[in-house]
Amino acid sequence: MPSLKVIALISGGKDSLFSILHCLANGHEVVALANLHPPTHLTDSSSTDDDLNSYMYQTVGHSIIPLYETALDIPLYRQEISGSAVNTERDYSIPSPSVEEGDDETESLIPLLKKVLATRPDANAVSTGAILSTYQRTRIESVALRLGLVPLSYLWQYPFLPPYSQSALLHDMATVGQDARIIKVASGGLDQSFLWENVADEKTVARLSKAVGRFGENGDGAVLGEGGEFETLAIDGPRLLWKGRIEVEGDGVVGGDGGEAIWKAGKARVVRKEEEVGTGLKALRIPDMWDVEFKRVLDGIDDKQYVGMPGTTPVQSNPPTTYTTFTLPTNQNSSMSSTLLFSNLTSPSDPSKPLDPIAQIESIIATLRSHLASHNLASSSIVHTTLLLRSISLFPLLNPIYSTLFPNPNPPSRVTVACGPTMPSGVAVMLSAIISKTSPRKGLHVQGRSYWAPANIGPYSQAISIPLNPPATHVSEDQDTDEEIPSETDAKCEVVYVAGQIPLIPASMEALDSGFKEQAVLALQHLWRVGRAVNVRWWTVGVAYISGCSAAEARERVRVAQMVWRGIHEQTLQQNEEEEGDGEGADEAIDPWDAKNRTGMIKQNLSDTTLRSRIPDREVVKGKAVLLPPVFVVQVEELPRDVDIEWWSVGLSIPSTCHIKTHTQSTELPGYVIDVRTPTSTSDSTSAYCTIAKFYCVEIDDLSMAWIDLWRVVMGALGDENLGWDHCTLFAGPELGRRMRGNDNCGIVDEGLQWVPCQKVWGKEGKDIEGVLVGRAGVLGRHLDT
Repeated sequence: MPSLKVIALISGGKDSLFSILHCLANGHEVVALANLHPPTHLTDSSSTDDDLNSYMYQTVGHSIIPLYETALDIPLYRQEISGSAVNTERDYSIPSPSVEEGDDETESLIPLLKKVLATRPDANAVSTGAILSTYQRTRIESVALRLGLVPLSYLWQYPFLPPYSQSALLHDMATVGQDARIIKVASGGLDQSFLWENVADEKTVARLSKAVGRFGENGDGAVLGEGGEFETLAIDGPRLLWKGRIEVEGDGVVGGDGGEAIWKAGKARVVRKEEEVGTGLKALRIPDMWDVEFKRVLDGIDDKQYVGMPGTTPVQSNPPTTYTTFTLPTNQNSSMSSTLLFSNLTSPSDPSKPLDPIAQIESIIATLRSHLASHNLASSSIVHTTLLLRSISLFPLLNPIYSTLFPNPNPPSRVTVACGPTMPSGVAVMLSAIISKTSPRKGLHVQGRSYWAPANIGPYSQAISIPLNPPATHVSEDQDTDEEIPSETDAKCEVVYVAGQIPLIPASMEALDSGFKEQAVLALQHLWRVGRAVNVRWWTVGVAYISGCSAAEARERVRVAQMVWRGIHEQTLQQNEEEEGDGEGADEAIDPWDAKNRTGMIKQNLSDTTLRSRIPDREVVKGKAVLLPPVFVVQVEELPRDVDIEWWSVGLSIPSTCHIKTHTQSTELPGYVIDVRTPTSTSDSTSAYCTIAKFYCVEIDDLSMAWIDLWRVVMGALGDENLGWDHCTLFAGPELGRRMRGNDNCGIVDEGLQWVPCQKVWGKEGKDIEGVLVGRAGVLGRHLDT
């Protein structure tokens, strides 16, 4: 892993200083410290230690900051904070020049970092102590990337990493000897008695947990001060980093509104440490790369079949699917769909001339912009793209041009694969885009390296979520006319478009140098971690892209991919059943790490475990029978970073008031279908549910007829006249791909269908098939009795 030269952003708080240790543990060199402080015209006042209560920066205790240069023996650069929090949105946009608006305080980072770069032009990274604050993380990432610096956020999502403890970070600080004192409290659960306590001391941790537990929620980071409950000042740490200890005399306590209290610093000095033989970084715990459930899946892979947890009850699997003849109904509802799909946009080169990939992508982008404009939509309406290349070597050339489409935060999620010779003749690149017509969108775009999941540096987000909005009216089964049936819960159901996940080690962003089993499990774990972060409770399908290989190796990859998908689902659903049987309050065995590091909290019987949401979540499924989301394996020529597997799926975020129903379709055209159902209010107050969307998977295993309009086939298979087209993806094997490329006078005749040319496609039972169609249909609102 290449070593980075890091500028460490410090506030004086526990997290920014502790992050430096993780930079060192990952082989990087910290070449400078950087800090923003309150304007000098405010520092004459001594009433509150110049605490600005900034949205972005910790300023309390800033008078001690100059001592860190001596204490750590690292050059310190400082800059005044200018402006204020102009943009208070969660995700940060680069401000447009405006005299009336004024400067956003975030932009103060630019002159600060430029000052460092003028002296250290070799610096190429910046570290931050962000843990759960998207507000802080996105702003630092925005500035860092504009200056060509790699963002490092090693503490990101720390409570949700093994051992899944709210206070694990504090105990890790205590283990290495970091001493950070509480200098401000601003929560109803904390009072002045906490001031100047070592935040990582075992007794203090127990007190904090008990105090904030009365007001916070599990996983909200209150024990770490993530909600502004308290702020800290680091004064000592391991000799490897801290060459001296900061000694500070107190100068009283200043009270504020709402129980706020600040410990004021008086005289301070650095006391140099004597040379000592310490443990270095050996005592620093690096979170385990594997989540416990995925480690169990990895260990359960054998040469025959997945062996689940002891006592696992087999979950109902989907029946094999075969197809013979089809009826092609005409669907008239495409204009009612909530999304658009601009599919397989191409700009083939002149056959007599060499391929010109740059000209092709520029033409494709121009076409896409034109399509968007014709619908009065902007590029920010795009929620997901599929970028198909002839060769993966084209990616570095085309990605910068592609990125010009997305100047705003949270670009669409994306899948990128190289299809090789299965691409149409003369085509170097194809692009498909799913667009939300009207719905607001939420994005997850983490661009800093961490231990959590791979950073998405560049023009694609980890996930984009949009509401599953039904039409304004619902058609009652027993009525011939439309009836207004409002539902307050409709907008809470969301569909989540997740980016393709490959097996990168998050902390280094290097591809996992291991066998296919490890790659398959790690990439799938990334999918799960991203899904949890955006509240996915059920996957609609699993698609595993595998790269070109021998036939024997391909069969083994198919076996493993389908095994790990089924394994994590069976294991999680079984845990759901066991918890229902034992009751919600069942005691858990004490983890060995807890016993060693958190004896004080265990004695007090305080809950400190971070509750991670389960995927799949049995509670969202109505009915006793549960069908696992099917998994399909498709082979292409190459994958990014020369990895062997890339996982992709679409997730569902379902509130507790709604549910899904999983089922198969008729024997004429069997397939896997998910109904998303939400409660409605009716005129006679009867209980009813309205299906607002259907997600489906259909295997194609018979190409006996000359041409099949697949999109219409699926609409007919679903057998519902109230269906409205949204979009679907066809993963086409060689023969089906040949027809889709235009042979036999075949082509795409309807909006809503994109296709991916594949070398081979395997069905959910591991059988070679011609292709698979997965997609989403909107529903024009039919009552379903409960």
